[in-house]
Amino acid sequence: MKKILILSLLTFTVLAFADGISMSVSVDEGTSSNSSSVSVVDEIADRVDVLQNKYFSKLNKLNQKRANKIVDEIYELLALLPDDISTSNQNANPNFNITFDVNEQQAETQPSVVEHKIEIVEEIDEPVAMSSSEFQQLLSNVQDEGFADNQTSVVRIAAKSKYFTISQLITIVDEFSFSDDKINIVRIVYPRVVDKDNSHNLIGTFTFSGDKDKVEQIISQ
Repeated sequence: MKKILILSLLTFTVLAFADGISMSVSVDEGTSSNSSSVSVVDEIADRVDVLQNKYFSKLNKLNQKRANKIVDEIYELLALLPDDISTSNQNANPNFNITFDVNEQQAETQPSVVEHKIEIVEEIDEPVAMSSSEFQQLLSNVQDEGFADNQTSVVRIAAKSKYFTISQLITIVDEFSFSDDKINIVRIVYPRVVDKDNSHNLIGTFTFSGDKDKVEQIISQ
């Protein structure tokens, strides 16, 4: 059973080579006075032969069968090792250091990471002013009211859900007689205007400079 353990350790050594691990293995052979560099495949194969010749005969049949299976697996693993693996055994040191170089082309390269940037574009619905028919209906409702306060209420209700153009706002303003009512309509409707770049046209609707200043303040807010 002790010999099986030795073979298992040798198997682990070969597996370590396959994974690219550098390690030192202690052997019980006689020391050498010269430095040498040999193929690690040949080195391991020689030690497997030593195990077979010296110890296999001491095992019972069951353990011999198991040991032979392990040896076969070792030889299969040796066939997978690259040719440029070598060992260096120097002077009287009973340990031999196993070193090997792996070419850059042989090394497994990490797959490149490709970043995919997803650009999320939020579509914002642009407000649309009332159609001509809708505006004419609103204007008719305003004209049906006899008092300015009631007319203002109709416009205020419409402005909660509808959008206007500067031209439509000017038309509504012209329905009122007094400056305060006109400015109040501007204050209600202007935030709902879709073409504020035409705001300069609104200033010309008013006659007095004081009214123009008030309208300009509303536009500037």
